[in-house]
Amino acid sequence: MRVWLLLAALLMARPALAGPQDPWTVDSRSPSLTFSVTQIGSIVSGRFPTWTGEIMLDPSALASARIAIKIDTRTVTANNADVDSLLKGPNFLSVQKFPEARFVATSIVAKGGDRYEAQGKLTIRDVTRDAVLPFTLAIADDPSKPGALRATAKGRIILKRLDYGVGQNEWAGTGQIANEVTVDLNITASRPR
Repeated sequence: MRVWLLLAALLMARPALAGPQDPWTVDSRSPSLTFSVTQIGSIVSGRFPTWTGEIMLDPSALASARIAIKIDTRTVTANNADVDSLLKGPNFLSVQKFPEARFVATSIVAKGGDRYEAQGKLTIRDVTRDAVLPFTLAIADDPSKPGALRATAKGRIILKRLDYGVGQNEWAGTGQIANEVTVDLNITASRPR
């Protein structure tokens, strides 16, 4: 029955216009998910090179928007073997036990102009907390794909690592590593017009 309903919906849809439930396809060459934290007065930066995003977002229909991001924590890197080993180990991300972090938006709120907030749940090390991801969104014709739209989104969230248990034993304090971690997300995606 669901197949017939889906087929009927597809046949009745206008072929030239995308709707609020049409997913965006993330450009796998351009997205970045990076982080930075202060360690004894110096900035340590890194990235999560492997992650996926399911994004359905139409600024004119925010009530039906959906954003779900899954991050493979096993791929985390700060481009330093010692730091990478520490990040992946049991005192920080414990990637063998918790190989995935995720953010799922429960609502998207327009903040004026190209600014939005994704309000949802962030899960790290199996600890889930409310989180707000402010982001900008620009949508325009895709010059490389006639009949398609191109979206560019940039977001930044500052989270407290200790709220998620990232920093165990001797790393549970903030004397060596700050509690605040800045996470930056940059996405380029496309979909039919």
